[in-house]
Amino acid sequence: MLSLHPLNIGKLSHLEYGQHQKSVLKNISLLGASLITDVTLQNYLVALNNESTAFDKAMLQIAKSDETAKIVAADHLRDNSIICSARFLSAFEFTEIEQEKLAYNSLITVFKAYKGVQYWNFEEETNGVINMVEELLNEKHKPHVILLNMMPFVNRMAENNQKFNTLFEGRTQEIASKEVYNVKLMRNQMTAIYNDMIAYVLSMAKAHTADEQYQKPLNVINTIRKYYDDLLAKRKPAKDGEIVTPIPPMEG
Repeated sequence: MLSLHPLNIGKLSHLEYGQHQKSVLKNISLLGASLITDVTLQNYLVALNNESTAFDKAMLQIAKSDETAKIVAADHLRDNSIICSARFLSAFEFTEIEQEKLAYNSLITVFKAYKGVQYWNFEEETNGVINMVEELLNEKHKPHVILLNMMPFVNRMAENNQKFNTLFEGRTQEIASKEVYNVKLMRNQMTAIYNDMIAYVLSMAKAHTADEQYQKPLNVINTIRKYYDDLLAKRKPAKDGEIVTPIPPMEG
């Protein structure tokens, strides 16, 4: 049965993510311009290439600007604090202690209301986290936060959000006057196209098992996904302040 090789693309850094997309586009193009005649697939590839080019431009701007790089790093830090909070809360999903169960059911409604906040654009996420923290610390939810020992996580979310906002609002006039790229928003847009494309390729490959215009791109996609999945599996979690060596671009 044909399938897509599993890959948690969300674990890729922005640099790795951009490399992954370029590898897919490059290696499909190496199959030959005449191979793919399906207009729908051609349109997906054009759209993905356009997004990839814009994403590269954004990453180049980040690389050239110390301030922008600091903003992106601070955003990554607050994203992690949100994810850690949600994962800590999830540990109480199946608790047998009634008070903990009530606390979990109360707090999970807040987390569901702000689900995916770490993927919102910079300004939206800042406001979202502020509102989320305010809800978690209001009269209704704060006792539950204290009961589950979640105060350190909530405080970390608030602190990291404030650190990000301080950097973001303190951009120099030079940075503010440039074209500002929101890499998270761009990444989300590109991911939507990528997911639609690989789902289409898989579906058509299953329906047309002898048609190389689907079979060969599917093989390319799976080869690249396996490359990144294997290296992610071998990568050790980074310690605080430690910079993880990025996965090198796939050769060939």
